[in-house]
Amino acid sequence: MYGPRWKSQVLCLLLVSLVFAILFVTRAWIGIVILRSPRAESFDTETLVDNAKIATWLRRARMYAESTKENQNADRNNSISSPQHYNTNSSRQIIVCYYTIQSNLNTFWELSPSHIDPNLCTHIIVGFASVVNCSLYLDGNSSIYKDIVALKKLQPELRVMISAGGSNELHLGFSEMVKNHANRKRFIRSVLNITKTFGFDGLDLDWEFPAWLGADDREKIRFTQLLEELRIEFRRAGETLILSVAVAAPQAIVDQSYDVAEMAKYVDFVNLMSYDYHFYVWYYPITDLNAPLFPRLAESGYLSTLNVNFSAQYWISKGMPREKLIIGIPTYGHSYRLDNPLNHGLQAPAIGFGKLGEMGFVAYYTVCQFLQNGAKSVFEDESKVPYAYKDREWISYDDITSVYYKNGFVPIILEEQ
Repeated sequence: MYGPRWKSQVLCLLLVSLVFAILFVTRAWIGIVILRSPRAESFDTETLVDNAKIATWLRRARMYAESTKENQNADRNNSISSPQHYNTNSSRQIIVCYYTIQSNLNTFWELSPSHIDPNLCTHIIVGFASVVNCSLYLDGNSSIYKDIVALKKLQPELRVMISAGGSNELHLGFSEMVKNHANRKRFIRSVLNITKTFGFDGLDLDWEFPAWLGADDREKIRFTQLLEELRIEFRRAGETLILSVAVAAPQAIVDQSYDVAEMAKYVDFVNLMSYDYHFYVWYYPITDLNAPLFPRLAESGYLSTLNVNFSAQYWISKGMPREKLIIGIPTYGHSYRLDNPLNHGLQAPAIGFGKLGEMGFVAYYTVCQFLQNGAKSVFEDESKVPYAYKDREWISYDDITSVYYKNGFVPIILEEQ
């Protein structure tokens, strides 16, 4: 009268399994779409983070993480051949400092222009300007730009530059601007006008990143064309303007985004964003170092390339002269929330961002407070950088010792938080 009970049980089990499979595939698909789509990621970061600077850093960290995800199992030749020797002027040390205009300069922790030591850096790059309608656009911060430029009265050797992109490059302004010669020419005219009006000594381009994550592959060529045309127009206008580019560190992005040897012909230097090598993401939920100088012996394959030493040598091997390569040092850390407070070493399981900071980014003064409140600091001797932990909070950061090692490595750039 009734069918066998086992058939009903098997049918129920199949239905339950099908539901779980659909949920799993849907979640994974949504995560991949968010990571691969620049527009989707822009929306995500803008929605979750009010601070444009943190939004941009979060976007960059996720793109770095995506390069690791796509390449960590790749069978690559990670050895770097001996780079060509370049004659350098050792007496001319370049120290580049980025100054990001704050949303509110009235808070205790914000660095106002009047508090900047003009003798600390050889170059100050202030930002960020936008690329709007194929033109360089400064929103309502003209007085701050003038205050930064005025520091040259205190230190005549100081050079002050304007950066385009960065925290304002969430709306793909670069992509439209580089599409054709007419658009690029319009941009260059606006650059010459703004540098002359404010007295800037040059331009820094912070496009993160040409031809990356589904973008038009031709952006790689167009970006080089932009650099060439900028250099030509700077000379034609009789301007001795400096031209620099903020560039990616991971090998996968370098290969996809830049014609390094051609770029080297036109830029005065490149600012290597050698940080955000490791960052909490749901598909790789373990602690690791923000800006390791060297790899650890336990790291292999693509993971062994995620460090300052490899990135610098890779850029040199691709054709960037050593004296034009400026190494980035972050003055912020990355936080993780430990799954088990008793498991607090490198590559310990993590369940999210730490509570300190914002979306995994922690200012240096917050790290100092963390240590003063009893956190234990560990200096990772292979990678030459420290991390600290207390309870479930875990932070990778740079300190005086790690900066000392990096300062003896190559010229430096400071990424300010």
